[in-house]
Amino acid sequence: MVGISAGNTHSLALKKDGTVVAWGWNSSKQCDVPTGLTDVVGISGGRHHSLALKKDGTVVAWGGKSSNQRNVPTGLTDVVGISAGRYQSLALKKNGTVVAWGDNSSNQCDVPTSLKDVVGIFGGGSHSLALKKNGTVVAWGSNNYQQCDVPTGLTDVVGISAGGWHSLVVKKGQQ
Repeated sequence: MVGISAGNTHSLALKKDGTVVAWGWNSSKQCDVPTGLTDVVGISGGRHHSLALKKDGTVVAWGGKSSNQRNVPTGLTDVVGISAGRYQSLALKKNGTVVAWGDNSSNQCDVPTSLKDVVGIFGGGSHSLALKKNGTVVAWGSNNYQQCDVPTGLTDVVGISAGGWHSLVVKKGQQ
């Protein structure tokens, strides 16, 4: 195995040969890996959907579709990173921009128009995060629990993660 991802009630594993294995609760077919899916370099599990990033920079999605979270935008290419949130999906493009689709009831897919130079993304419950090249974090979407209130002066961030109602960072020197 070269990669793992835990969705809400299912798990994904990326094998060395570029194929994906999935198991767990399969209520929305989130564990039904598409037949013939190969050349995968990244995976991410959401609440009821799964994402795979292929070596050619395209994204494959399967499972739940109640919020269009598996409807990959037509023409989406040059993707270098993916993240499945609860009902939203995020893609990081080679040029440092972010594309989001799926549930937007809390504006979690409304990527800030000025957002650029992104090196990492993470989809949470109803919010989304981006890590910028300069070590700062941008958050958008639901802020019911202050999960989008990035602390003033937060810098030197090298990793991000999001839960249902919270956000986490790893700062340089804390790995």
